[in-house]
Amino acid sequence: MRHQTKLFRFQFVPRGIFWCASGLVFVAAVVWMGMDSSFDGLAILEEGKNTTAGVDESIVTKRLAKTGEDSHVAPDGFSPETLPRYLESEYSDISWLVTHNSMSNRADGWWFPNQSYGITRQLDDGVRGLMLDVHMIDGQPFLVHGASVLGAMTLESGLIEVKAFMQRQSNAIITLILESYAPAHKVQEAFDVVGLSGMVHQQQTGSSWPKIGDMIARGKRLVVFTDSGGGEWQGYHDVWNFCQETHYSVKQVEDFSFQRNRGEEANSLLILNHFLTHPIAGLGLAGQANATDVLKTRLEECEKATKCFPNFVAVDFYECGDTPNLLFEFNRQQAEKQKAEP
Repeated sequence: MRHQTKLFRFQFVPRGIFWCASGLVFVAAVVWMGMDSSFDGLAILEEGKNTTAGVDESIVTKRLAKTGEDSHVAPDGFSPETLPRYLESEYSDISWLVTHNSMSNRADGWWFPNQSYGITRQLDDGVRGLMLDVHMIDGQPFLVHGASVLGAMTLESGLIEVKAFMQRQSNAIITLILESYAPAHKVQEAFDVVGLSGMVHQQQTGSSWPKIGDMIARGKRLVVFTDSGGGEWQGYHDVWNFCQETHYSVKQVEDFSFQRNRGEEANSLLILNHFLTHPIAGLGLAGQANATDVLKTRLEECEKATKCFPNFVAVDFYECGDTPNLLFEFNRQQAEKQKAEP
């Protein structure tokens, strides 16, 4: 059921419900502390958590300085922009590394996160697709997963990080896949305020995707998909008019399959959901899913099984295993195959 998210507030409730809720919070805290031990060396980012931060780009600088992410240098080869024939490739020819619930990350202090690092660090590490949940809180769009008490940031703040990265990396193509519970015009307002609207690519249904070089030349380097309100403004694409996906509710590696979940079989782009949830995401589960033999095999078998190229590979805790390098090598091999074709 789709609904608007409200900020967590203490209100008068019956005593039984209060104590039940308190017990649940206590259990959650214990689980969180247990999970926390797996994240040694990662700083908790308090500033900006559950706030209505504005669009001042200095916010990004302050946040990165506090977490130490500004000093991070991604290993060589993790950047898809260094792929052979990158500029000659069509957008649909590349298998993009996508983070599932990108905003829900440990570095920014979210509870029960899907990622270790914030959006900027993810992009620096070679991630080029962000899956983001957008909810309404007090009339404004926020990035929230489940409930705002677990973590929240304004949509504008998240978009600022995307814009800052795109300004630094002038040949990077970024894709946003939104699970949206917000009116399309509110999302558009955030893009307008941040100054990203002019960078959004507009794709016609049924048309071939443009070459990367052409997208860069036109300055249209941001592709946006949404599951609600698609088509209500230019470049705000209905994801299920263009994409199909594999199932996203998987508990163990043995249950991974190529069975189509949402989206029509004729849609040209494939979202390969490759993460485990049992009952929540975790480093241990990500280590199993992102293991080289598991992910490599799934990538290599995908096109044969689905007749579709795995365009978006969505993972949790992408640093587990050798995921960015594995995606780079897979794309390099695909580029060599295309080069060899007459």
